[in-house]
Amino acid sequence: MSLISVPFLILIILGLIVYYDTIHIIYRNVEGEHQWKVLLILNIIFYAWARPLNLVFIFISIVTTWFLTRNPTKTHVIITIVINLGILIVFRYSIFFGIHDLIVPLGISFYTFMTIGYALDCYDKKIKPSDNILHYALFIFYFPQITEGPIGTYESMLPRLLARHDFDIVHIKEGGYRIIKGLFKKLVIAGRLAFYVDTVFAAPEGYGGLTLIVAVFFYAIELYADFSGYMDIACGISWMFGIELKENFNRPYFSRNIPEYWRRWHISLNEWFTAHLFMPAVTAKWNKKAAKAVGKIFPKAKKGTLRTILPTILVWVTTGIWHGAEAVYLGWGIYFAVIMLLSFCTTSYMKGLRKRIHWNDENRLIRIFQTLRTFIIVCLGEVMFRAETLSDAGVIYKKIFTKTRLSGSAIAAALVPFGNGNQAAASVIIVILLLAGLFTVELLQETTEGAFKKHRYFYAGALLVITALFGVAGQSNFMYQAF
Repeated sequence: MSLISVPFLILIILGLIVYYDTIHIIYRNVEGEHQWKVLLILNIIFYAWARPLNLVFIFISIVTTWFLTRNPTKTHVIITIVINLGILIVFRYSIFFGIHDLIVPLGISFYTFMTIGYALDCYDKKIKPSDNILHYALFIFYFPQITEGPIGTYESMLPRLLARHDFDIVHIKEGGYRIIKGLFKKLVIAGRLAFYVDTVFAAPEGYGGLTLIVAVFFYAIELYADFSGYMDIACGISWMFGIELKENFNRPYFSRNIPEYWRRWHISLNEWFTAHLFMPAVTAKWNKKAAKAVGKIFPKAKKGTLRTILPTILVWVTTGIWHGAEAVYLGWGIYFAVIMLLSFCTTSYMKGLRKRIHWNDENRLIRIFQTLRTFIIVCLGEVMFRAETLSDAGVIYKKIFTKTRLSGSAIAAALVPFGNGNQAAASVIIVILLLAGLFTVELLQETTEGAFKKHRYFYAGALLVITALFGVAGQSNFMYQAF
């Protein structure tokens, strides 16, 4: 069931009515112990709607993880990880086993992260194992976050899910505002850009360098609008139920370096990898031995830097493979591993260089340069994320760097994917206005505290009108649901 569909709207309205029943609204002293059960039922209905058979696999994950972590020994945790990763691998990488028609269960990558994170936290004694399997199931199943995140932690999420939540019209308004913002990003921004991006990336060999640059730029914006739009909708729905979800984006395209960018993009995934893969690898004996060996070759290198090399490669290769079995995702992971390592290894040198040349990071022009540089590096990496094959990515890179011409004919060719005649002209004008508006809003929110909060309901109304006029029908699926 898509978050942008009439059945889902009906489910949410009915769910809210039952969740905030009339007696509970009138008599504030009535206990809200039944509320979490309503959520659990909503979760099951939402998940079963996509494909009832998929319930089998998520139930296997929930039951085995809960049972084994009741006594979180090393053996039990390893078995838990093997079972959950095994199910994920069978579905996500079945092509390597000669199977091509398996339908991947909804949100399997994200709930696998949550189950493994829960098991590891139990083993490390960061949390106490759940005494109630239904409570644990609610944590895994929670429908706003199951398909694309954010990846919640048991410690932070369960108290919010089980707490009593009285009806509050402010929550409904604020949640509705977030939902409208998300719909605008998804249906208008991402929807309008998707046609151009899909057209060009389907046959990159047929387009010039300028057209490919525009397509790569549009894809970066489309990806952000689609993914952050989903998060706005998910957080808005959750807030209507009185439950606050972790923010997953913090205007990443205003980052001034790549490490900062990844701290702002898909925040919960970054935190999961840091806690459960990067830091354990940094402190592992094998990594310390490897760092010591490399240190003999580069005696001037700092120990801390040497210890981050292999963990960084491990994290980014894993991240690439997690996104899919195709070689382009592995290439994307390796690309950002190299960029991150260059950033880590040159930090001290660049700090000294900036001091010697009196480089002021707070200078406005320097800030703009750093932001644009980071955005370009990200866009170049996202070519592999979007390309169908590494061969297509190679074609795009080659044409961008060797076939880009800024001429009247090149500009005219860049307009072709928009359509013909008046259609192309109208599309160009709409896209320019939308991107200018999005940039202005994001910039003001980045630089001005409280921007757009005072009259946000007025803005919500305006966004609804714009979405109704310019939203692209049929854009019900979100890009990251594929992962």
